[in-house]
Amino acid sequence: MNRTQHLAMLEAMRIDSKNLLKYQQIYKFAYLLCDGVFKIVFAEEKGHSLLISLLNAMLDLHDGDAIKSISLEMQEYPGIFTKKDCILDIIGTTNAGEKVLVEVQQKKDKFFKDRVQYYLSRVIENQVHTSEKYELPRIYFLGLLDFEMFPEEPAEYIHHVDEMCHGKKFFPKIQKVFVEIDKFFELENAGTTKDDHSDAAQWLRAIKAIVKEESAPEKILQNETFQKLMDSVKLINFAEELFNVEVKNMTDLQAEHEEGLAEGRELGFAEGKAEGFAEGKAEGYADGKTEGFAAGEKAERAKADKEKREIAKGLREDGVPMDVIIRRTGFSKEEIESL
Repeated sequence: MNRTQHLAMLEAMRIDSKNLLKYQQIYKFAYLLCDGVFKIVFAEEKGHSLLISLLNAMLDLHDGDAIKSISLEMQEYPGIFTKKDCILDIIGTTNAGEKVLVEVQQKKDKFFKDRVQYYLSRVIENQVHTSEKYELPRIYFLGLLDFEMFPEEPAEYIHHVDEMCHGKKFFPKIQKVFVEIDKFFELENAGTTKDDHSDAAQWLRAIKAIVKEESAPEKILQNETFQKLMDSVKLINFAEELFNVEVKNMTDLQAEHEEGLAEGRELGFAEGKAEGFAEGKAEGYADGKTEGFAAGEKAERAKADKEKREIAKGLREDGVPMDVIIRRTGFSKEEIESL
């Protein structure tokens, strides 16, 4: 199950929570990159063997540097006074005393880089206590991305981001690694990664089989770790309560977005009107503001309509019930069948 299918399932469950049973008949796997599913699979497993394997693969840790055990911690660093909370998907300490932060990001966010820096800074400030030396442990940040973050590097799907000075790493104790999952899928489909036998590529092939609901390569199927991964992410394993929480969060976020959009439009109109009046150009300003706003609205509607049509077509091809597609996209049955 991919993200679009996952959102359609949540929409169907918002109508009737029992619709989960229908989706369990259509899809074998849950959406692995959903926060709730990801945490259950990788954080709740006894011994954390899947998490350790994933980290060693994506961080390219081998032999003496490899993580052998990890203890997980509370995922939240509460805000102080008016500061924002810091809530990570997974945070832990390895057998070597190193800190590991894992964050799954499903969609592009222009402030994602800012958030990564903020998360790192909050974790760093908690490492040194009174009377101790300013000696930090090694800190790894792993970002698993379901979007393209580095379009300028079309052939690379793993990115090690370091602060450099004169060609050398300035502070190698902090390592940030970003994995563009969907880019790997595209490179794999194009045959570009056929000679990539790294542990990271093998992990992403297993994830691709899960997200795309397709047959995994024989080498993946014979691997004990990946067998365990596929068994743990089966949709039938997850309780209705997990997705009901997501349905509520999705509803709350949508309401918050719509309220903020309405407030923003009202404020923008008021400010524009006041500014135009102050300049003695109320009529011209209002006309220009209205024209620009209308053009922007038209472009946004066209973009949203195109995206909804692509989603509707994909859901129809996946066999999602027609009433769910109609509810999710707002199109009529005839419009959906014509796509």
